[in-house]
Amino acid sequence: MALTAHPASADPRPRKDEWWFPAWDIENAVWPLSKGASVTVGVLDTGVNPRLPELSGVVLRGADTAGGKSDGRKDLDVKGDGHGTTMAIMIAGQGGGSSGFVGIAPEAKILPVHVLSIDVLGPDRVDGDKATADGIRFAVDHGAKVLNLSFGAGAPDTPDQCSRAVRDAVAYAIQHDVVTVAAAGDTGNTNNFPEAPASCPGVLAVGGVDADLRPWKGSQRQPYVSVAAPASGSVAVGRSGTVYADAEGTSASAALVSGAVALVRARNPSMSGRTVVQRLIATALPTNKLVPDKSTGYGVIRIARAMDPVKYPVPPDAPNPVYDRFDRSQQAARKASAVSPAPAAGSHRSGGGPSAAVLAVVAGLAVLVVGGVLVWFRGRRRSRQPTSA
Repeated sequence: MALTAHPASADPRPRKDEWWFPAWDIENAVWPLSKGASVTVGVLDTGVNPRLPELSGVVLRGADTAGGKSDGRKDLDVKGDGHGTTMAIMIAGQGGGSSGFVGIAPEAKILPVHVLSIDVLGPDRVDGDKATADGIRFAVDHGAKVLNLSFGAGAPDTPDQCSRAVRDAVAYAIQHDVVTVAAAGDTGNTNNFPEAPASCPGVLAVGGVDADLRPWKGSQRQPYVSVAAPASGSVAVGRSGTVYADAEGTSASAALVSGAVALVRARNPSMSGRTVVQRLIATALPTNKLVPDKSTGYGVIRIARAMDPVKYPVPPDAPNPVYDRFDRSQQAARKASAVSPAPAAGSHRSGGGPSAAVLAVVAGLAVLVVGGVLVWFRGRRRSRQPTSA
């Protein structure tokens, strides 16, 4: 579908259907303070096409931990038109091209890591949990300050609803002051299963809302959901530059929150990732009288408030369920290791085994392509908005 695009410029203007720009008052209240400069966002996904005008000068050389033999700068999505590219544009789009799509953090850089291995067959196939875990470690080691994981699968039946490999990698990210953001899941109106990596301790899980700030119908209803962001009402841009109308899913929600983290960190370079997450939660706009709510957590993020600790102070003891759960998980792991005998030589560690990996990869791609990106909700109204003030 051909849609009108805004011309590229030094100060890109968002499309009219990027309704979160006026809702968050990004151009007036956020961008004068921060556009994400100096912050690198690791996009762990299907890879990213850097040749689109919408991503001109944005995409760094990344990696491929899924056996695709790329440097991340090739979108290897075999089911759709480039899920990773779509997420990168939502975060750091430059305008221009066939879409004119502008990301909320246009001065941030994208570090692409191909982690979804369903397209790799035969002896080169990589364990899905290992690919994700290795991707997290690579992005951390190469300067990312926030990781976007806009995919998910039915959580393995392991402690904390997360494979050991991914849990350890998230812990590695936290130890290096990196924030990990993931999509809550898109089957809330069907099976509503917990989904990893959103369900992993230490991950900021993002639910979805529509333009009226009501929970998006497919957003997972799970206790691990901490905040929410737009999931419907706009378009998606594929790796070919094609514009798709009526896109929806929590993949977009996670991408927008990852961009928000970049904005907050660029404005507050000395602020810890733990504090960034706490502030996003504490300054969110509740969507329900019950807080936290399983659909939207503590509410829809308000970027201008989160990035301004002087104007909007948050007490040190404000809720931080993401890191509280991580701390409890780490304590439990230390206690377990203190009382458990060492594994016998040659034994295999639990978590991240082939069966869990195949489940994570196959179900994850189904969530990505069928449930998350290129399908989108048609009605768009603005009766309530996550105002910045």
